Amino acid sequence: MDGPVAMTERDTVTGTDSGTGSDAVPRPKPRLGGGGTLDQLMPVVLFLGFYNLVSIEAAVVASTLWSFKAAVSRRRRGLNIGLMLPSVTAYLLVRSAVTIAAERELVDFGISTEAVYFGIGFATKILVGVVMAITILRGRSFMSWIAERLLRLPEGMAEDRRFVRTMATATWFIVAFEILTAIWDIYLYNNAGINLFVLTRFGVNFTLGFIGITGGLMYIDHKLQPIPGYPGLTELLQRSSIVPDKSKSSSE
Repeated sequence: MDGPVAMTERDTVTGTDSGTGSDAVPRPKPRLGGGGTLDQLMPVVLFLGFYNLVSIEAAVVASTLWSFKAAVSRRRRGLNIGLMLPSVTAYLLVRSAVTIAAERELVDFGISTEAVYFGIGFATKILVGVVMAITILRGRSFMSWIAERLLRLPEGMAEDRRFVRTMATATWFIVAFEILTAIWDIYLYNNAGINLFVLTRFGVNFTLGFIGITGGLMYIDHKLQPIPGYPGLTELLQRSSIVPDKSKSSSE
């Protein structure tokens, strides 16, 4: 969304005064951390535990409930973007409902219940990659949108060609990650048992995700350095309250 409304929205995200007076209600400042790793690990633990001890239905319900809890926690930390929470909720509910329907033989896909459950995940990953690619081709990449939404960017930076180009490239990284890891997931599922598949997929994807995010942030920081007024990625994140300022907190 462009124009004065977008400016006011971004200012309220960062807690700055947009000139709307005391009526403006600032949103919670986005913060990273706060159980992120646990929220990724627990659905895996719950799924494997209930899958081996109870049933696929119980495993799906348990892991879905924790995933929903994680989505709500992200919203409370100010990391909810647009329709993220309702979209994630709808996805989790549909995936669970379709899986349970397949297990109870209400619908017949001609494949196992496990294949239905994980297959929805594979297809979703590919779809996310395609949607990310479309945002680039339409002229406003996903990463540009996220940066403008979450970060307190210096004036004019969002329109700088170097910023736009860098964010488009970063979005291409996401496209490649989503599609390539989906292909890896499919291969692994077809060549391993459920327990080995779940554990291996989590370990590989978590590691690749960490490397990809770290490398992506380093790339973005390097490419944005020539832009006048760019303070560096760490300071930019601190200004936007995405990460805490440790030096400031220690001095206090």
